[in-house]
Amino acid sequence: MEYPFRLLPESIQLVTMGDKYLVIMFVVLALGAFGCRSTKYVPDDAYLLNKIEIENQAKDITKEELRYYVRQRENVKILGFWRFHLGLYNLSGKDNTKGFNKWLRRIGEEPELYDELLRQKSSEQLRLYLNNKGYYNAEVEDTVLFLKNKKAKVRYSIKSGERYKINQIAYRIDDDSIKGHIYNDTINSLLKPGAPFDADLHDDERKRITKVMRNEGYYGFRKEFVYFLADSALGNYSVNDSLIIIKDRIQMVGRADSIINHNKYRIKDVYFLVGYEPQRALKEGDAYLSKFDSLQYEGCKILYGDNLDFRADVLMNSNYIFPGQLYNQDLVNKTQLLLAELQLFRFVNIRFKEMEGESDEEGNGLLQCFIQLSSSKLQNYTVEVEGTNSSGNLGAAGSFNYKHKNLLRGGEVFDMRFRVAGENQQAKNKESFRTLEAGGDATLTIPKFMVPFKIENFRKRYNPQTNFSLSYNYQRRPDYTRTIANGRIGYTWKSSPLVTHYLSPVDFSVINVPYIDPDFEDNIDSTFLKYSYEDHLISSTSYTFIYNEQSIAGNKNYHYFQANIQSAGNLLDGISSLVGNNRGNEFNEVFGIRYAQYIKADVDWRYHINVNPINSFAYRIFMGVGYPYGNLTVLPFEKRYFSGGANSLRAWPVRGLGPGSFEETQLDYYNQTADIKLEANAEYRFKLFWLLEGAFFVDIGNIWTIRSSGDDEVDEKGLFHFDSFYKQIAVGVGTGARLDFSYFVFRLDVGVKARDPILPEGKRWVLGVRPISWDDTAFNFAIGYPF
Repeated sequence: MEYPFRLLPESIQLVTMGDKYLVIMFVVLALGAFGCRSTKYVPDDAYLLNKIEIENQAKDITKEELRYYVRQRENVKILGFWRFHLGLYNLSGKDNTKGFNKWLRRIGEEPELYDELLRQKSSEQLRLYLNNKGYYNAEVEDTVLFLKNKKAKVRYSIKSGERYKINQIAYRIDDDSIKGHIYNDTINSLLKPGAPFDADLHDDERKRITKVMRNEGYYGFRKEFVYFLADSALGNYSVNDSLIIIKDRIQMVGRADSIINHNKYRIKDVYFLVGYEPQRALKEGDAYLSKFDSLQYEGCKILYGDNLDFRADVLMNSNYIFPGQLYNQDLVNKTQLLLAELQLFRFVNIRFKEMEGESDEEGNGLLQCFIQLSSSKLQNYTVEVEGTNSSGNLGAAGSFNYKHKNLLRGGEVFDMRFRVAGENQQAKNKESFRTLEAGGDATLTIPKFMVPFKIENFRKRYNPQTNFSLSYNYQRRPDYTRTIANGRIGYTWKSSPLVTHYLSPVDFSVINVPYIDPDFEDNIDSTFLKYSYEDHLISSTSYTFIYNEQSIAGNKNYHYFQANIQSAGNLLDGISSLVGNNRGNEFNEVFGIRYAQYIKADVDWRYHINVNPINSFAYRIFMGVGYPYGNLTVLPFEKRYFSGGANSLRAWPVRGLGPGSFEETQLDYYNQTADIKLEANAEYRFKLFWLLEGAFFVDIGNIWTIRSSGDDEVDEKGLFHFDSFYKQIAVGVGTGARLDFSYFVFRLDVGVKARDPILPEGKRWVLGVRPISWDDTAFNFAIGYPF
């Protein structure tokens, strides 16, 4: 059993051995939890809530929605049947003062005892929820089955009846001054005749109307001013709906409420309080702001302490709130977002103060706007020593990082980093080898688009950034040494809170390969692959689209989608053709170096399902293809796809799978790459105890070449063919253990080959066909989830 752990460097072995003991402890606890009697701590006069069943006739309401309103739940399960956490609790002894017993009870889950009162409340909650969804005649019957083994099963049977629908919608608006706003907006109403009656939809309509009114200048408008009256006495399962908007109520000191019309508000003054410290302001009162200097810019007043560290236009470029405007909630939200994304401030707070007794010529109320900006530290540096993980290969690294958040006094962020890293990887002969990587990079991020033409309001609408970066990277492996120098200009902008765009019109790299292992060079010398390991240039343009729901998902399900497209070499090819310096040569060069031409595109889709706080599922599909042409008929090595490793097919080592059914036998190091990659992954994750989580996974996929490489064996087994590629799909299954430290996750996955494409056709299935050997397994140590 020591064999897999010899694959790691000595510095990692102690961690690994600790994980062995952690796994052993988990196995012991798991076996004990599985075998322990589930009713061990259930009193004689009580029953363990064993199961809850819901029989539902409402076709458009799922059982998962209904289960939320059941006030009592069973003990959580893993794999749908195993009450692991209850088993841990039952492993404890009766003396709960002992440390080990207290620990088991803390990490476990005490038995959920059947409660008659909660059953009744659950039935009532289910009925009320169905009523709110338009099922006014819904009936909920609950039955309890008490079993001999001190367990109880509760069944909720729902007879939903017919769902009521909206017949017509009437409006009653007590304030004549806002009738025009409401009636002109009815086309956007969420409530339509013929739609199912739904209380949640009515609440959404209240929020929508409130948003519309606040965006029209009605600063004091709240959703409590909007309510509904529903008349269901029509018959035929129809409801007449009435939307009512009442007048404003103002609480007067020492007097009854004053009922008045809703009033619009206009912005009179806008104050930026730069360097604002809430605690000092609270302590010193009005005298605090009197110490600030001030300046006026575009109608706004900027108050600041000793110095204003940035230009005034930095604030104006991120501001939507100006004197003379009607109050608009959307503009306030956008200003909050833009200012918060500037790294100049620790926090941003926007508040308004009504100016009592004052109004404009139209009778609108007046507001003062105070934008409180707490300054952030502008410069910092860090020195770090860290563990690294590159596709499952662990190592160590040291780095120096420097950051300046206001380099040119315009909110520009300058990042500079130097890094040295070494990793321990595994060769085919099971011997380990070390790799070295060193380099540095510098990036300047400007909070606007730097383009030679004017783009009105683009900053405020899309929060754009321009990035200039330079980098140099040195890589040393046993089979080659490579250096990469890169210069890049990129643009980033957000078209919505969930959608981000990246455009890089200029991305120029110089790749130099000063050393290649002679055996490796001999192996690829007769193929087109040798051009991937020669000096070359890459001048590319790329675009990336990202849709990410994770930031707003919370505990809900979420999608992640990323699409990339890149084109390289066409500009250099055009310049080379115009200059004509390469006429008569086999290929064209710039500065004496051959350049690559290709087009490459890939998509990455992920979906996470949170079943409950204990169980979740994660899925991923990746598809990518790169097509080389023209001046270099093979993709550069750094642009080629590979498979295997901790974030791919985990039953194979990094770069150890493919292309197709080809098996590399001449080289000692895994280095299989190709032009096409198809991959799909599914993972079931479950929390165990303390920091420990578990997982089961399935990975399928492979890589293929897109054109002849000059190697007959590679071409025969590795070329992509539409009518046969599916026969070369690899399948891996496995299980994993993870330690979740919140800031990072340390992961150990064990993958097993279920289907191996290098085996002869008809004999490629391994799992369940023959005994599993060590060559069919792979251990992956990594940091972070695979997807």
